[in-house]
Amino acid sequence: MRFDKQKAFELRKQGRSYQEIRKILGMSMAILSDWFKNEAWSSEIKSRLASKASTKNSYKLKLMHTARMKKLTDSYDDARREAKDEYKKFRTNPLFIAGLMIYWGEGDKRSKYRCGIANTEPLMIKVFIRFLREICKIEVEKITVWLLLYPDLKDDVCRNFWKEKITLGESNFRNSITIKGKSSVRRLSYGVCNVAFHNRYFKEKMLAWLQLASEDLSVSK
Repeated sequence: MRFDKQKAFELRKQGRSYQEIRKILGMSMAILSDWFKNEAWSSEIKSRLASKASTKNSYKLKLMHTARMKKLTDSYDDARREAKDEYKKFRTNPLFIAGLMIYWGEGDKRSKYRCGIANTEPLMIKVFIRFLREICKIEVEKITVWLLLYPDLKDDVCRNFWKEKITLGESNFRNSITIKGKSSVRRLSYGVCNVAFHNRYFKEKMLAWLQLASEDLSVSK
């Protein structure tokens, strides 16, 4: 047996991986694979090393996940602290209070990321968009709109109506959703307009604002 092959076998029996043997002896992985492919004991070592690597990778992934979750938790704590400071700044601003009250009554409270409302009243939608843009400083291109329609309503007619009323462009609109049901009777002339901004950090702030406002406004002065 060649000396380098003999040495490779010795290293392999010590539980070394192909990669480690290659670094020590300077031979290709292909040669090592050819030498050990018919050795049952080598296959057992391969399985043992794979299991060990899997356990190690799982541990690393767990550590990464824990670190990521802590980072997110810290970030959301920052959002709530920021919301508290901003509430003190804006609490006498009519647009701020109007936006919060609209969201309190019509907004999505369950989603972790979606901060949006749904309504048939164009002026309410328009005020909420002003709140997002002027108070929250949300860039207009990040605001999304979609319509909920009954079967007898024309999508293009409804989209044009809402684009004109809330002064947003076609790029803000997503595909409309038509109600699938037994009734096709027109219930609403232009459907239900859904306006939203998706961001977990901002959603944490919004929920914190609502909590602060509910505590503030429920107390008799």
